[in-house]
Amino acid sequence: MSLRTTTIIVIVVLFPMWSVGCAGNMSATKERALAMEDMGSSLVLQGNPREGLVHLLKAAELDPSSPSIHHKLALVYQNLGEYDLSLQHYQKAISLRPNFSEAFNNMGILYSELKKWDRALECFQKAASNVLYETPHFAYHNIGLVHFNRGDYAKAIESYQKALKFSPTYVDVYFDLASAYEASGRLVEAIESYQKAASITPEPWQAHLRLGKLYLEMNRTQEAIDEFEFIIETNPRSPAAKEASKLLNDLK
Repeated sequence: MSLRTTTIIVIVVLFPMWSVGCAGNMSATKERALAMEDMGSSLVLQGNPREGLVHLLKAAELDPSSPSIHHKLALVYQNLGEYDLSLQHYQKAISLRPNFSEAFNNMGILYSELKKWDRALECFQKAASNVLYETPHFAYHNIGLVHFNRGDYAKAIESYQKALKFSPTYVDVYFDLASAYEASGRLVEAIESYQKAASITPEPWQAHLRLGKLYLEMNRTQEAIDEFEFIIETNPRSPAAKEASKLLNDLK
């Protein structure tokens, strides 16, 4: 056997061994990154965002190609008001996972906070367009909020209704839908939305309060009184009951 042949055989034998060892090291590093990510997430949920941020940054150093870690970093920076850093990590997360609807939706919320409505709308629409997105009602709700803030109540109503098709018991949408109906002068439909919200939430007092206020605006005084009294009787210590009591006193 020639020296050349022997050399080739040695290389072929050793190369797989080297590859296995590298894969093992990479796996261990990813496991450490995941543990650090979990610790960071836990600290954030416990109300320690800055301490959680330290762990998430360490996780990103260990596994810079993880879209999940960058998404969580973006959320923490957003909550801390560090919008530029937040956007950088949202964009990184999306570059690593182009169909990352949760990241698109949350980046849209950030743009909404900055009142950059065009960019917000683009993000929400990208999130909603992904057929694999498990919670598209969040994106459609947010699309509706953008249209509402722009004064386009018809498009807001249309978007809220799309959200409700995906999640018929999404209470927050009924409140915002009612507000859009009110702004459009469609008061009967606003009443129906508040009533629906009250019927599906275990804490219906805000829905009854807003319904009572709407009845007052419509000069349906007795129905307003009934709503306020219901709140006071069923949950007398709530902020809604305090406001309902004041409204009743004003009526008297």
